[in-house]
Amino acid sequence: MKAVLGWAAALASLATLSLPGALQARTPGEDPLWDAARAEIWTKELAIYEGRGRGDLSLYLGNTARDYLAWPPFNEVPKGNEGLQATGAQMAGKTQERLEMTFLDMALNGDTAVVYYKTHRTMRADGTPADEHFEVTHTWVRQDGTWKVLGGMARARPLR
Repeated sequence: MKAVLGWAAALASLATLSLPGALQARTPGEDPLWDAARAEIWTKELAIYEGRGRGDLSLYLGNTARDYLAWPPFNEVPKGNEGLQATGAQMAGKTQERLEMTFLDMALNGDTAVVYYKTHRTMRADGTPADEHFEVTHTWVRQDGTWKVLGGMARARPLR
């Protein structure tokens, strides 16, 4: 499933979570627990990026698990919440990012899920045109009944 982010587009994309043709290994309705986890987690992923497009990482920070650690594509090493807060401060006022998100698949085992998706950024947050493709995984855990991001990794998509 693709989602072009901007506020209205993100909300519109939520309605397409179970459309046929989504790039997923499972058929909607095959596993209700998987479907529910996917819907909840993908909604949170879209909201995190929508906030990022406004220069606001508070939704991301509010959805991180204890001991969160992730590896952004341009960092030499993974970073935790402190690094995410610093990035958020640098993003203040930079609200022009535009990107598409395409859900690929999700692994689910109990209270742990790994979501796989790709993004295509066509404009950076400062308004600079771009044509950047990334591959992303986020590992989510259910803490106190709520899905939270525990870790992740993103990379620039290699030429294939």
